Amino acid sequence: MNFLWPILLCALAIATSAQDGVMINELQAANRRTFVAPDGSTPDWVELFNPTAKTIDLGGMRFAVVGRTHVLKGPLSIAPHEHRIIWFDGAPDRGPDHAGFTLPRKGGTLLLIAADGLTVKDVFTYPAMAGDLSVGRLTDGNATEWSFFAEATPGRPNRGIHTVHGRTATPAIDTTFVPPDDRMLLPLTADDGAVIRYTTDGTEPTATHGTRYTAPIAVGSDLVVRARAFVDGRLPSREFCSTFHRGDAPLEGITIAMDQAGLSDDSIGINVEGALANFSRRGRSWERLAMVKFNGSADAPIPIGISIHGSGSRGLPKRSFKLHARDRYDSPVKGLRLNDTEHFQEGILRADAGAHTFLRNRFLEVIATHNGLHVDVQPSRPMPLYLNGAYWGLYRWMPPKDKQWLKHISGSEAVDVLEGPAAVVRSGSDAHFKQAVARIMGLAPIDTLARYIDLDNLIDLACMDLWTGRADHDLNVRLYRPRMPGGRWRWVMFDMDLWAPASENSVERMASGTAAETPYIPQLLRHSDLQQKLLARMSALLATALSPVRAAFVADSLYASHQADMHADHHRWKDEMERPEPAASHAALRSFTTDRPAPLLEHLGKATGRKLRKVTIEAPGADQGVLHIEGLVLSPGEHEVTCFHGVPLRVMFIPAEGHELAGWKGVDAVSSEITIDPARVRSVRPLIRGTMP
Repeated sequence: MNFLWPILLCALAIATSAQDGVMINELQAANRRTFVAPDGSTPDWVELFNPTAKTIDLGGMRFAVVGRTHVLKGPLSIAPHEHRIIWFDGAPDRGPDHAGFTLPRKGGTLLLIAADGLTVKDVFTYPAMAGDLSVGRLTDGNATEWSFFAEATPGRPNRGIHTVHGRTATPAIDTTFVPPDDRMLLPLTADDGAVIRYTTDGTEPTATHGTRYTAPIAVGSDLVVRARAFVDGRLPSREFCSTFHRGDAPLEGITIAMDQAGLSDDSIGINVEGALANFSRRGRSWERLAMVKFNGSADAPIPIGISIHGSGSRGLPKRSFKLHARDRYDSPVKGLRLNDTEHFQEGILRADAGAHTFLRNRFLEVIATHNGLHVDVQPSRPMPLYLNGAYWGLYRWMPPKDKQWLKHISGSEAVDVLEGPAAVVRSGSDAHFKQAVARIMGLAPIDTLARYIDLDNLIDLACMDLWTGRADHDLNVRLYRPRMPGGRWRWVMFDMDLWAPASENSVERMASGTAAETPYIPQLLRHSDLQQKLLARMSALLATALSPVRAAFVADSLYASHQADMHADHHRWKDEMERPEPAASHAALRSFTTDRPAPLLEHLGKATGRKLRKVTIEAPGADQGVLHIEGLVLSPGEHEVTCFHGVPLRVMFIPAEGHELAGWKGVDAVSSEITIDPARVRSVRPLIRGTMP
């Protein structure tokens, strides 16, 4: 973020109170550690000052900024020549001194309005605010002089000695320096007259902490350099941060720099083993300040919060991290980069336990996204992580499956979000979902169910659960609904790594449940229409996206692309976690894709009382057009598709330019979309002819 600091402080604020009543004295719109509440939160705040000789009742007064208004509820007053803090934390239920919204960190005009709702008592315009910076009157009640304060004074007198007009430039690498041949050195430069202080242990440099820069810094293995510049009368610079691994700056992945104590100190570290098991602690009080850099991008390192993420994975030595872009850390307002176009306020560095977990999760992500399945899956970017210069392993960078991402993929302004087998509300309400569950448990007609549930989404999730036979299908549940007329429930597919043996009868196991649990296999199999949709979709998936040939190709491609990273990760954690070699994980995945279809089809046929049928479908070359079965692309060539007796398959052909459909061999039809009855049809192919140019 670029902070634009005005030269003339009179441009910051316009005082209208003329000291005849309460006035805005100081404010902080990006509290980082100035004040930490008992729950670990760091609320924004506005300090009021009473310059008069009488107590002033604040009840009924209101604050207004960027279209939002909060009325102060009594009893609330301010004594003569006293200060009163109003906490802008969005939690007015905590007391009369708490406002119903937070201050916009990007700046704005704050109005203090009298109880009559018309008289403006004070007006204060402030710019974009850096973390822990406050702005206010140079001295209490001063009507003309305002200043930034590097050290905020909430509830205490403002005793500025001189005004602060701007920020010191961030230290940068001195490109004019020519290093000697035998040493790796990091030269820094800053404003004339600036003092640079730097650290190499991950701690944050301050005006009193760190080594004063006098000469280029020797760069060795596993080193992180953090630096700031300081000039009297100006705010400290933003932070320079650069990580080196084995003497070189990593070209790929993500680097994180933080105070090592915040990671591994017995009392305050977030990644501590032992009796206290700090890695199991949750909440904002267990977030720690860090700097993050996405290697290979032109973006500068940014300040963020970091915490341990996940549930079951917390017990493993290699843990997941969550990165938080918050005002309190001085993070960019737009958040964290997911890719070139998407930014989110939080991101997850997923620590897959090993190559088996990594390959399985990535395999299903690729299958779902590349084949247009109706399931939502978190997009991930595999990347190595470097923590304080040390290689930490292979991670996957992804958005959390929370309301911000769900709003983004649904295009909705608001979403209802539920989690877990108990459908705990994470956002919005569960009232609509309770109605949906009642109808699916009651085997309501399919058109009724379709008003509540995205049935294509549920069917595809059920197919993936049955194909993997995953053991925790009933636990890893996240569903959402766009909060709008016609909004329907959809499920997110995640943590798909606990697969059953290829020969296991997962159909029988999942169909034996009596409770209402995702993906409702017993209900899908008992509902005549949904059973047919499920069986037809499974036949199509096993002939296309999950066919042994295509699935093995995806498995081989993933292994080839990430083989070096998986082996490096295995070496990093081999002494702390017992895991199979990446090559063995690849072989197991490949074997599963080959061995799974036959028993799965047999078990589905037995569970539904339907005999299996074979239909040969021939798809033309891509130059002639594309053949779909149940909406999935069938690769060119002749395919023997296993179907279920009494379950029709939808087949559609889309001709390429210069070609047209003349009819079908094996089916008496001329339309582009036909329905195959496996009891009557043994083979089918489109008849194609060229068109005149």
